[in-house]
Amino acid sequence: MSSEKFEDLEEDFVALMEEIRRKLESAKGRGGIGESKKSLLREVQRKVDQASGVLQELEHEARAAPNPYRVHMNSKTRKYRSELDDINKTAASLAGGVTHVTIARQDLLSPSSVLGDFGAGDPQRSRLLQMNETLDRTTDSLARTFQVAAETDQIGTAVAEELRTQRESLVRTKERLEETDQNLSTSRKILRTMYRRVMTNKMILIMIIVIEICILGALIYWKFIMK
Repeated sequence: MSSEKFEDLEEDFVALMEEIRRKLESAKGRGGIGESKKSLLREVQRKVDQASGVLQELEHEARAAPNPYRVHMNSKTRKYRSELDDINKTAASLAGGVTHVTIARQDLLSPSSVLGDFGAGDPQRSRLLQMNETLDRTTDSLARTFQVAAETDQIGTAVAEELRTQRESLVRTKERLEETDQNLSTSRKILRTMYRRVMTNKMILIMIIVIEICILGALIYWKFIMK
């Protein structure tokens, strides 16, 4: 099921319904049942048939939708079906009973036909109406619950992504610290090596100086004392 397809079909249905309502308003302004009014009503009926076809596709898409979205889509299609039934009845009344077959067909398909066998004051009818209202409220509540769940899931995904980004940043910082520590260790080794070389050079220099002093002393002793 494609939510984009459902939205496209919904836009087509809404546009058709607006066009049908405009034509019905125009037909209401024409008295009698003249040819122009009949032609306008025939055009309305064609648009109604088109809208009915689009609505059937919407209902099919709603039935194929995943559970989190199916309830909300079914609620919309029921609302659109009720609006289309009202449009058909209005068109039939404007036609002066010519399209009473259409009304009967829509009444048969509408939810109200289920209650038609009960009287207005029948307790069972009242219970059925209450059950229908309860079902509608439950449907709306479920739709809101699914919406909240979807928003919560989006927030959780965003938080997880933020935590992942922070973890990557911490890992990079740790790697830089380890690299810095390695560089410091290398620097300490180099400094120790340089220190040893300096001390070695000092010892060699001291030994050379001592040897030169000894040689100088020996020369002085041999030249001035021995002679």
